[in-house]
Amino acid sequence: MGIAIGFPDVSGDYQLGRADSAVAVAVVGRGEVEVPGHLFHVKGTYKTENLGIEKIVANIVRRPAVRHLVVCGREEFGHYPGDALRCLWENGMDENKRIIGTRSPIPFLCNTPHEAVQRFREQVTLHDLVQPKEVDEIVEYDPAYSFEDHRRQELMEKLEELERLASPPLDLNPIFYDNQVISGEAGRLGKAMNSTADRIVSAMLTLPYEKLVTHAGLVVVSQEHRLMMDPVEGSIAEVPSLELAQHLRRYLTGED
Repeated sequence: MGIAIGFPDVSGDYQLGRADSAVAVAVVGRGEVEVPGHLFHVKGTYKTENLGIEKIVANIVRRPAVRHLVVCGREEFGHYPGDALRCLWENGMDENKRIIGTRSPIPFLCNTPHEAVQRFREQVTLHDLVQPKEVDEIVEYDPAYSFEDHRRQELMEKLEELERLASPPLDLNPIFYDNQVISGEAGRLGKAMNSTADRIVSAMLTLPYEKLVTHAGLVVVSQEHRLMMDPVEGSIAEVPSLELAQHLRRYLTGED
């Protein structure tokens, strides 16, 4: 998502609307819905409970004029990004940068300062229109979908309601922070994390039991180039986020 015309934006899959609108719309997954541009400041999609949410937070705290965040679309099996974003707004994140209370498996905002999360929670009111919330199984990875007519109407009514509210900008300075992960292209990062998971799982499937149960973590080879080595497999790979890759491995091996 991106937030404001005239402000440095974090890259992502988004559409800018009216510059003085106080409303941002976050669509879970690759959901497609057409609504008039005058009803939102920005409308974008996000797919994960970590990097996707980090981009939303980074962009919103750069623009104090955005006071409402409407989260909509279908919950995604596995990542549960809708649940993660709602829990971040309700509960914040702990000292390990894990979103509190979410059922998402890897909800770590490794590249987001606590100050930004606190501002995000104070700045916006979150409106949860995610339906359905319960997803039994994955039918297709990252499916594209269009909003059903009644879901689009529900979103339209919420945006029109928020349009009528008086929502003055927050009387605080924007918060700017950046790094290679947050400024990176969203689709590339998502694919890179999936590739990282595939490499870890593939290696686990070929390991003997005594190596599989080791608690040895990934070793950072290069901070600058984000290179990590798996000491068990002996392989070196580039990852989109060093800390997130560590959490991902611990999750996949049952340690996190």
